[in-house]
Amino acid sequence: MFYLISVGLSIRQITLEAFDTMRKCDELYFDTYTSIYADTLQKLEQIAGKNIVPLGRLEIEGLFFEKLKAAKEKNIGLIVVGNALFATTHIQLLIDCAELGVPYKFIPGVSLTSYLGLTGLSTYRFGETVSIVIPEEHYSPKSFYEKIARNYKNNLHSLCLLDIKDGKPVTVASALSRLLEIEKRRKRKLIKDATIIVICKAGTDEEIVIAGKASELAEKNLGTPASLIICAELSENERRAIKALYMQKV
Repeated sequence: MFYLISVGLSIRQITLEAFDTMRKCDELYFDTYTSIYADTLQKLEQIAGKNIVPLGRLEIEGLFFEKLKAAKEKNIGLIVVGNALFATTHIQLLIDCAELGVPYKFIPGVSLTSYLGLTGLSTYRFGETVSIVIPEEHYSPKSFYEKIARNYKNNLHSLCLLDIKDGKPVTVASALSRLLEIEKRRKRKLIKDATIIVICKAGTDEEIVIAGKASELAEKNLGTPASLIICAELSENERRAIKALYMQKV
């Protein structure tokens, strides 16, 4: 059996189902590239009671196919931060299992989307989720800005995930700087004028949710991992909630 195991954002968010599943697996692997975990691999190993092998992107998207074949004979688990099927990366593994005739089970978990209601925004008013990527040599995507603009035009909020670069998550300041740089060239003021909410270190004792304008938030020393929400036009209830919860003038 292959188990796709979601473990939430921190150790204390591991469900009983995830705990029991890790314990019965013969082999355990950990996805290190799609998200940053708030706790250490060593702590996970203590809970699981066995060794856990960290895997990068190439190992999961390519070499892991052979591990799935082995799941016909033994229990193999892949541990993923948050909720493993929040993004599209891991559904391919379940497709591979189906095509190989390998039995599988998905174990859900707490993800960043579980915190959207905490912001005071209506969860029914979110558009397409986007990933903000910091440019590198010969690679400078900007399509995420157009997705935010499209959401905004449709009066929908944009949840923005921040890229992981060299094993470290992009900072809030860097992400906002990139967005402002793109829109300056486009001669627009969407990001500059929008209310922006930052969710930082969700699921930990250092969790921060803060709202403000891009210029204000870029100057704050916010930690990582973090995500941004670019708000569309706020309803009266949303505006009141943000003011009451985060004492920001929006």
